[in-house]
Amino acid sequence: MAQTKVASSKSATASIKYGRDGKDKDTQEKKCIAMSGINCDPSNAEYEFGVVRKAFNKAKNEGKDIQAHLVEQSFKGRDIDPFEVNQMGYELAERLNEELGGGFQAVVYTHGNTNNYHNHIVFNAVNLEDGHKYHCYQEKKIVERINDAIVREHGYPVIEKNKERGTSVTIKEQKLKDKGEYVWKDDLRDTIDKAFEKTKDSLHFDLERFKAHLTDLGVNIRERFNQKQKITRFSYDFIDQDGKQRVTREKNLGVDYGAEGIKYGLEQERKSYEQFKQQQSGFTPSPASRTSDIEIPEGRDSIQQYAGQVLDARIRDTGNERTQREPRTRDEHSHQRKQSTQDRTPKDHSVKSKQNRQHDRGGLER
Repeated sequence: MAQTKVASSKSATASIKYGRDGKDKDTQEKKCIAMSGINCDPSNAEYEFGVVRKAFNKAKNEGKDIQAHLVEQSFKGRDIDPFEVNQMGYELAERLNEELGGGFQAVVYTHGNTNNYHNHIVFNAVNLEDGHKYHCYQEKKIVERINDAIVREHGYPVIEKNKERGTSVTIKEQKLKDKGEYVWKDDLRDTIDKAFEKTKDSLHFDLERFKAHLTDLGVNIRERFNQKQKITRFSYDFIDQDGKQRVTREKNLGVDYGAEGIKYGLEQERKSYEQFKQQQSGFTPSPASRTSDIEIPEGRDSIQQYAGQVLDARIRDTGNERTQREPRTRDEHSHQRKQSTQDRTPKDHSVKSKQNRQHDRGGLER
């Protein structure tokens, strides 16, 4: 029913403006038909994201550092209500925020200009509460898990994992699957997946470690080499649950289970882990250069007012009157969001009952 993609952006403003203000190239109408936010106002998110970056001294390398993390959530067809699409995007952002420990700002913009409704979800890379940077090792798998759970809860079918991984399924195998019967190739794929996960968990992203885990799980792997002694393809053999010896080449399982697919997957996981370590090493929980005469709040309820005070103090210090502004408190934001929700949300829609949450929703707008 819904597929997801994850990415990162060096310009949070550009990502937000595309999601909220982007126009269809043919009709010139706005793509966004519904919006919502966590810990921020989706109609003013680029400003609020920027305030938090500056408050925690994370705006020094504008255009070079990652400012936002993106999730695209795409739904098949247009039979579903766009407000429910936005609600599912909001729930995905909310649960991912919880997985990250909370305190991140996120906005959800629902686009309806194509044949498929889809959400553009933008997370601020800087935490609202303590300024640490967003990092999510194995983010893609976590997002997929959360997405599948939400889709099921809303009563829609979930896309099978093996189809997303590009597997090769014969007509006979599909008939067995439809009947709920045992398919030995699926058993083998599951075992290969387990070996791959064990390799990642060991933080040794090499082929030899993967082969060792596969052997421990009862699968033998044979390698084929070219004239330059480079591994070109795999074949596997194992004993299935019926006690039969099964042998197959990688092409019968799918591209992700072949030599190139496994090597590529391990390399991507290695890069993700290296990036994760770099983010960890750059984490400073208490930046020394914060304005010393302003008390730092403990909770998120007053962090935006604090951020505004920090910026105003710096404006006074530098004498830059052009950028001076009046700080907006969370109470003002809350009033604006409530008014926006009353003005724009259809009264007879079922989403209305879900808007009275304890955290800041930002208003579901159309």
